[in-house]
Amino acid sequence: MASFEDKFDDNKVEKWKEHYVNYGQMRALLVTIKGVAEAYESLAKRRPDVAAEFGPSSAEFRLERGLNDMSIAEGNEDEDEGTGSENKSLVETVGKGGEYGSTGGEIGGDELAFRQDFAMHKKALDNVVAQFKSGLTAERNKAAKFYMKEVAGLERRLELLISTVQSNYELKKEPKRNRRTVMRQRRDSMILMKSARSLISEKHDAPDMGVIIDEEDDIDNQPISVRNVVNEMESVKRALVDLHRQTILLFNFFMMTRSALLRLLRRFNATLPKQKWDAQEVFPERYDGRKTKNLIDRIVKMYAKWFCDNDIREATAQMLTKKGDDLEMDWSQFRLGHRLGICLTLTVWLASDCLWSLWTQGIVTLAGRSAFPVFRACFGLLVWHWCWGGSAYVWRRYRINYIYLFDFDPKTVLYPRAIFNACVDETMVFLVTLLLYYKSSTHTMPVWFAPGIYPALLVLYMLSRFIFPLKQRRPLWAAIMKVWTAPFSSPTFFQTYVADVFTSMVKVLLDLLWTVCFIFSGDFLLPDQVDTGEDRHGWQHAKWYKNIEVIICLFPLYIRLMQCLRKFYDTHERVPHLPNAFKYTMSQVVTLFGKFYPVLHLSCSKSGASCGHMSAFQVTWLEIFIFSSMYSWVWDVKMDWGLGKKDYNWLGPRLMFPSTLHYYGVIVADLFLRFLWMQSLVPPSSGAHFELPAYLIAVSMVLELIRRTLWSFFRLENEHRTRTQHYGEKEDIDFVPLHFTTGHNHKYQQNNKRSGKRVLVEVLAVGLSVLVLCSVVVIIAQKASQDQEF
Repeated sequence: MASFEDKFDDNKVEKWKEHYVNYGQMRALLVTIKGVAEAYESLAKRRPDVAAEFGPSSAEFRLERGLNDMSIAEGNEDEDEGTGSENKSLVETVGKGGEYGSTGGEIGGDELAFRQDFAMHKKALDNVVAQFKSGLTAERNKAAKFYMKEVAGLERRLELLISTVQSNYELKKEPKRNRRTVMRQRRDSMILMKSARSLISEKHDAPDMGVIIDEEDDIDNQPISVRNVVNEMESVKRALVDLHRQTILLFNFFMMTRSALLRLLRRFNATLPKQKWDAQEVFPERYDGRKTKNLIDRIVKMYAKWFCDNDIREATAQMLTKKGDDLEMDWSQFRLGHRLGICLTLTVWLASDCLWSLWTQGIVTLAGRSAFPVFRACFGLLVWHWCWGGSAYVWRRYRINYIYLFDFDPKTVLYPRAIFNACVDETMVFLVTLLLYYKSSTHTMPVWFAPGIYPALLVLYMLSRFIFPLKQRRPLWAAIMKVWTAPFSSPTFFQTYVADVFTSMVKVLLDLLWTVCFIFSGDFLLPDQVDTGEDRHGWQHAKWYKNIEVIICLFPLYIRLMQCLRKFYDTHERVPHLPNAFKYTMSQVVTLFGKFYPVLHLSCSKSGASCGHMSAFQVTWLEIFIFSSMYSWVWDVKMDWGLGKKDYNWLGPRLMFPSTLHYYGVIVADLFLRFLWMQSLVPPSSGAHFELPAYLIAVSMVLELIRRTLWSFFRLENEHRTRTQHYGEKEDIDFVPLHFTTGHNHKYQQNNKRSGKRVLVEVLAVGLSVLVLCSVVVIIAQKASQDQEF
């Protein structure tokens, strides 16, 4: 879990870094304050009478007098004017009392030493507290001065841009011209603006008509160039987008600085509750973020008026969409494309081989092979890895700061391109292993060892990918352990996200269970054969195995239920945590019904005669199934996504994706896929009529992972909007900046780029390896075919 200091540094704009609050230095000073305060409190608890004689700490008094450098010099008689009277009273106080615990008489040696030690700790605490307060004030003034200066500069830039556009495209009042000339200029100006907007939106050059002719004007029939207007309008658009970006970055600067100051202030007040410092003293009214918020709204309105027909939502989405940040071309993109081509070639080869063998020789395809569940489990994990890369790409493109929301370490997080590179490598290994297994099991290539060795090697490879590199995988496994141990720890947003993903991977987890048993039982060493439904794997029909299947179906739901209850325990807020817990309870009821009763079977007699009606129990189970699915769908739309608001066309405010069709389409798709998800919670051994065959389980698995990916797009968007829509002290602490590239040169960004020479060598090596492999397989296959003929 990344600290606030890491996230604060990662969201700094590189060119403004010297104007940010020095959070690390101030936090180190707070650590010093805590140590000194603990020592002071320890002495005060030992001798409350001495603490009462000395009185409370005078740090606030010293701060008001500007004494930021208070020395502690024993026996120093040359004190300055600001501390002389205080030191005099201190000496008089030390002279009172007697031995430890005495109340009168002359002071003993131990008593005098204790009082001097207490006085030194008290002055040390006053010194460091005054240093912190003056330092925090200086940091605030530094940031506020820069902020006000930048706001004024951005306001001047916007006014200049508006005046320029008005002078070029809007009609000025000229009383000397007649009405006919004025109306003609107004019409020409509107034609120009409309033509320019249409050409810009279509993203192509102006048509070859070259000019626009005003055929209705008999006085001044002059041609008007459209191409120049298009170029000028593009310049205006770029200027507005850049101004909007700079203003948002400045707002991020203000909010992140304010959050840092508030965190420091709260930690200080928690360390020294008796010297509580009010936030109103730290943040005066003039240091306010409303100026930048108003400026952002003004820029968006201008953009909407000039380019989006006054559609504020569309203008906001267009101006936030990432089009150039960190998407520049380099050789790693060529490498990614080359490997994707190899994966496509392997996929076509495998599919064509399966279909051709089935058509010509009647050989059973992969779905009928004994080790198919192993490949299906690895395939599910691989699909989710691709979905994670797609999610990271979409979040980054539309400025959703998933790194901040998930508390990722910005120095080690992988960006979308690196994730896709890893996915391509894993896909290549998966396809090669699957191809070798199929050819070995169908005896279309020499069988040097049991075909089950290939899926076993694939399992070892996937396991290594889950463990290495340790620096990147350690946070994931730490989060998984926290998820599994719910409710013993308070769940973070990322941990709830991981638990939600687990609920969508029930089919994958069931296949992983099958894989573990297949490997550890040694069945992978047996000769491969077609899965005919016979009792080849005895453990598959054992009672303990079926019980573990039920536990796997229930466990992800149990985790989310416990997380909801823990959230309620921590916050004491019934809504939304208790209704959310009820949702997962209903899903568990569906699973238990499917396990312990023959669901959706018609009421039949033992002789086999069927009835035309369903039992009351079956009707009840079906009603619970439908109710739970609909409840989950409504929860997705209303609570997880923040949509379904009538005032916003059944969507929500401040949407970050550009098209409303995206929202409506995903809402409809989620309705149908929710029922498919609920079906996946029914254990395979339930005996239900709608149990999917083996070859369709992979399809339902992929559809559910896609549904979870679409759900995550809007879930993080809603979380981002929720934590940025208010302006106050609590929301300042939880503020999430928009995801802009800020100029940092982290190590992970350097690793994403590769030199052209290295990529070319890698491409040639991979290409030659694939060519040699294909040639060897073809030669061996031809030789085996000739041997069979003789």
